[in-house]
Amino acid sequence: MRGKDKQSVAKQAKDRVVVAERAHKDAAKKADAAEDLAKQAKTALKNAKKEFKLANKSARQARSAADEARAAYDKAAKRSAKAETKLGKARKKAASKQKAKPAPVKEVAEKSATKAKAAAPPKSAARKKKAAKPRPKVAAAPAADESTAAEDSFVLGEPGVELH
Repeated sequence: MRGKDKQSVAKQAKDRVVVAERAHKDAAKKADAAEDLAKQAKTALKNAKKEFKLANKSARQARSAADEARAAYDKAAKRSAKAETKLGKARKKAASKQKAKPAPVKEVAEKSATKAKAAAPPKSAARKKKAAKPRPKVAAAPAADESTAAEDSFVLGEPGVELH
């Protein structure tokens, strides 16, 4: 090889080295950018996994709450059906009692007097009670009529509670 050929080959080799260095720098920049993107993607994936776990947990809790609510609704529906049947039976019974002929006034008065005497004192027996005032016999007759009306009507449940 001649000197000029050697110089041109050396110059070409230097040019190729410079081009390779530039390409290497560009590749290194792209690799760094890709690495940063990979880190961001990993953090985004971690956050997405956390959010998914939280959403899954809240969905499970909501599902269990819904199941509990369904069970409570079923129980309430059964109780309501029972109460409705009892109420229907009580209404039929009350209607049949009203159809039966009423008892004489004297017997009703005697029955109400014996019931009043046989009734157990309420839980608040510790309280002092006022002495009963004697009533004239004339006023006792209308009270007996009212007691028969009270006995004929039958109320199911607690006072003040309406069933629909």
